[in-house]
Amino acid sequence: MSIDPEKLLTSELDDDDLTGRLAAAGRGTSRLTLTLAAAALAVVSFLGGVAMHSALGGRSPSRPAQAQQQPQQQQPQQQQQARGTAGTIARIEGDTVYLKARDGQEIKVVFSEQTSVMITQRGSARDLAPGDTVAVQGERAEDGTVTARQITEQPAAR
Repeated sequence: MSIDPEKLLTSELDDDDLTGRLAAAGRGTSRLTLTLAAAALAVVSFLGGVAMHSALGGRSPSRPAQAQQQPQQQQPQQQQQARGTAGTIARIEGDTVYLKARDGQEIKVVFSEQTSVMITQRGSARDLAPGDTVAVQGERAEDGTVTARQITEQPAAR
């Protein structure tokens, strides 16, 4: 049974008749439509997963295995790429502390107005001395300088 599309568009419809007329006209949901809908759903799901992974700071499972396989000499460099650093105070010049990292590298740490120094109790830059071991939390600049938010003195090595 074939229905002229012009007649279909100009004829009056009642609510019950619409489904029957569309079926008679051969206008159901096509395979192409279903395939495109499935592909769109897959893309949206994938992108949602990527966004969640980024938002939650996930790491790939292969990364820890790679870190274990690297020689010990490369691990201190990875630690220094983090947001903070640790080391022994080599010298202090004004609002700048120079640390000696475990690998022997010197790290420049600068104080800001927001920097707090923790030495078993609240302290200040004047409470730090060469030879102290400290942990620094802060932001690392491109040149390697760390602007400290907090400096915590660590217990002396035994």
